[in-house]
Amino acid sequence: MTINPSMRRGSKGQPEFRQPPRWAESLLISLLRPRDQETIPGDLLEEYREDRLPPLGHARADFWYIRQVFIIACFRPFEGGAMKRILLFLCFFTFAATTWLNLMEITMHRPGFALRICIAVLLALQSLSTILFLIFRGKKRARGILMIGGFLITLFGISAVVSILKAAHFEGYVLLIGLGLILQGVITIVTLVSMRGADKLSVTCQ
Repeated sequence: MTINPSMRRGSKGQPEFRQPPRWAESLLISLLRPRDQETIPGDLLEEYREDRLPPLGHARADFWYIRQVFIIACFRPFEGGAMKRILLFLCFFTFAATTWLNLMEITMHRPGFALRICIAVLLALQSLSTILFLIFRGKKRARGILMIGGFLITLFGISAVVSILKAAHFEGYVLLIGLGLILQGVITIVTLVSMRGADKLSVTCQ
């Protein structure tokens, strides 16, 4: 009798299908839009059981499944329209820029560096929180907080641009970061408002 590698015997002697790692399945579902949370995991599970598990064995098939989830995690956030992709790019840019500024402030210790570090940390947290929200489609309460943050960084970006244009010593990187913050703040608000509208529409359709 040939034993299907995708099946095993349960505690009562009944055949049970092998499952990929539960944490990977949960992560995959959290990355997907509600309308995709059944079809994509279902298709991936079918390929795991029928095409990967028999020739590869359990450990290598699990590795294949985890790799597919990782690929989806890398590319899925950039789907959903140009605004979302632009927002993600701006958030990554701001996070990298503020991290660099923090390192510079810690190294140089110029007057007022503590306040500038705190501001840079807050900007980095706003950017990182927005990235995580877009990837995992966070809760409605987080959406409201991020919209407030988007409004505040817009004001901060405008203030930075006005200040550097009036300053005697022009610093181009400050102007670039300020313009980036204005764009990020505006697009954050627009994107989150459109996501809220899309969620309400999907609930109505159901």
